[in-house]
Amino acid sequence: MSEASNAEGSGKIVVVDQIMMEDLLARPSDYVRSSMPGCLAFAYRKEDAARFVFERWDRSRFGPIGFLPMNVAPDAWRAILRLLMHEELYLPGFVANCVASKPCATSATTARETPKSPAAGPLLSKLTRREKQVLQLVSEGKSNKAIAAQLGITEHTVKLHMHNVSGKIGVSNRTAAAHFFFEAAAQDAHRTSVD
Repeated sequence: MSEASNAEGSGKIVVVDQIMMEDLLARPSDYVRSSMPGCLAFAYRKEDAARFVFERWDRSRFGPIGFLPMNVAPDAWRAILRLLMHEELYLPGFVANCVASKPCATSATTARETPKSPAAGPLLSKLTRREKQVLQLVSEGKSNKAIAAQLGITEHTVKLHMHNVSGKIGVSNRTAAAHFFFEAAAQDAHRTSVD
């Protein structure tokens, strides 16, 4: 486990290496406590390890966890680390795709093991059609630039939509919004087509 501090003072990152995966899942509250204020990130080299942690991490009790791939280009790694420094947690696309297409090849979890939010329907119904589209694309791991290009809007408009989505569903970052999409609103949101 290692720590990185943000020079701007917006918190710290506690990075847990893949070799500590079993300990992380056995003592999650200890790791969460050590990351306060800030965020917790799982550094992985193998996709199966990231899937395993994502599927077993109890987000309702311990909050979201970020992911830090250790086998990407240095520029991508620095960008992900920068997100983490600002408590914007990174969710790898393969995890997002795995969750969206349940069951995952390595998944041992069942649908009844994943708690569903009883307020998902009402919260999702508060979103406009465009906000649902943006949320769906965010949950697929797409950047603001890619979302803007796909929907024919500006990056600033994407940011505004995500700000509105976050307020309406009660989350504080993109990862939490993606988790909401997958865990609480998957059925309704997946029916929303992206033009």
